[in-house]
Amino acid sequence: MYAGFLKEVRYVCRWVLGVACVLFLCGAFPPAVKAVQLSRLQIITSYPPRFYEPFIERFQSLHPEIRISILNKKTTSAVAELLRGNSRNFDVFWSSSPDSFEILKQAKMLRRTERIRQHKAIAVEGFSVDDPDGYFYGFALSSVGWMWNDSYLKKEDIDAPKCWEDFEDSKYYSHVVMSTPSRSGTTHLIVESILQKMGWEKGWAYLLRMSGNLVTLSARSFSVTEGVKSGLYGVGLVIDILGRAPDAKNVRFRYGEPAPLIPAGIGALKNGKNSSEAESFIDFMLSPDGQALLLKPQIRRLPVAQQMYDSGELAQSQLFKMIKEGKSKPYDAYLSQLRYNLVNHLFEEFITYKLLERRQLWKRLLSLESQYAADDPSFVSVRNEVYSLLSEIPVTEEQSHDSVFNAIFFNSFTGTPRSPEQQRQIDRWQQFMKKRLKKANELLDTVHRTQ
Repeated sequence: MYAGFLKEVRYVCRWVLGVACVLFLCGAFPPAVKAVQLSRLQIITSYPPRFYEPFIERFQSLHPEIRISILNKKTTSAVAELLRGNSRNFDVFWSSSPDSFEILKQAKMLRRTERIRQHKAIAVEGFSVDDPDGYFYGFALSSVGWMWNDSYLKKEDIDAPKCWEDFEDSKYYSHVVMSTPSRSGTTHLIVESILQKMGWEKGWAYLLRMSGNLVTLSARSFSVTEGVKSGLYGVGLVIDILGRAPDAKNVRFRYGEPAPLIPAGIGALKNGKNSSEAESFIDFMLSPDGQALLLKPQIRRLPVAQQMYDSGELAQSQLFKMIKEGKSKPYDAYLSQLRYNLVNHLFEEFITYKLLERRQLWKRLLSLESQYAADDPSFVSVRNEVYSLLSEIPVTEEQSHDSVFNAIFFNSFTGTPRSPEQQRQIDRWQQFMKKRLKKANELLDTVHRTQ
C-alpha cells in the first residue's frame, strides 16, 4: 500500500512538472491568461511496476497534462473488484489474462471504445488478437511453459523437462513448483492451456498425477520465478514474461508445444470518468511507439503490430518462430471464462487442499516401484488401480461446457457465500475424493504386507 502511494506521488510530481512546463511555454503565468485544463487517468493492472513503468513514463512525456494513478492488483482480485461495480471508477483494465477480459465483457463491465486500431495487427490463422466487438484489444502475445535452474538440476543429476508429459516422471518428485490458479491469473492460463491441449478428462488426469511431484504451491506466480532463480526449486510452471530471466545466468525457459497464443490485453471500463484519456492510452499501447517498448530487456514481450515484424527485429523470437512453424495454437478465452471458477474450485479441492496427502501417496508408490520388477504382476495391477484412483474427477467435459452448471460457482469472484447447490457439489467432490484416496492407501498397504 505504501509503495503504491509513493508510486502515485512520483507520477503526480511528474504531472505537476509537466503542467508547469506547458504553462510556462504558453506564457500562462501572468494572472490574465486562461489556465490550462487538466485531466486524469486511473488504471488497474496485474502488471508489476518493472513492467508498466516504461509505458507510463513514455505516455506521460507525450501527455504531461494527464495525471496518472495506477493500482497494481493480482488478476483475480482486480476482476472481483470490477465485477462488484468498479466503485473507484478505474478507467482502464490492463492484464495478461484474456479470459479476465471475457469475464468482464460478459458482465458488461467493459466499455466499447469508439476508436479503431490505427496500426495493423499481426495475422495468425484462426486467431484474433482483438475482441471482435471492440471491448478490448491485444497489445502483446504470450504463451506458457516452464523455467528451470541449470545449476539445481545438474546438482540433482536431472535433465530439464522437454515436454509437458515429462512432469509425470517420478524423477521430478519434489523438484517442481507452481502457483494456484485461484490466486494467479497467469497460473490459470497454464492450467486451462493444459486442459485445452489434452482434453478435459486426460488434462485433469495429467494435472492430478503431476501434482504428486510438486514440492509446494506458491501464493503468487512471482514466487515461482524468484524460487527457481534463487535455486530453491528446480523447475517452475510459468508464463513466458515471468520465465525468461535475463538477470539470472543459470535460468532457462521452454515453451510447451503446441504453444497456446495468449493475447495480453487492455480495455476501457464502464464507470470510468475519463473516457478520452483511456482511449488515448489504449491507442498509445497499440502504436509503434508503445509497441517498441515491449522489446526492452525487462519486458521482452512479442508485439502485435505488423510493422514490428516487417522491420525484421523479431526474427529471433522463439514464440514467433513457433508461430511460423505451425507449433502454436489459439487459446480459447471464451471457453476459459465460461468454466473459470469451476476449474479453480476443482484445482483447490483436488490438488491445493490435498497436496500433502497426494505427495505422500506418490512417495509410497515410488518406494514400492523401486522394490518390484517393472512387469511384476503382483504389483502392476495395484499400481494401475492406484493411478486410476488418483487421476479422476467427478465432473464431466459436458458439464464443463454447460453455462448453467458453471453459474453455480460464479460467486467466487463476487465473494458472496456459497449457495446450497454449490455446497452440495463441493460436498460430493470431497466424498468422491475421500473414498479414492482411502482406497489408494489401502491398496498400497496390501502390497506392503505381502512383501
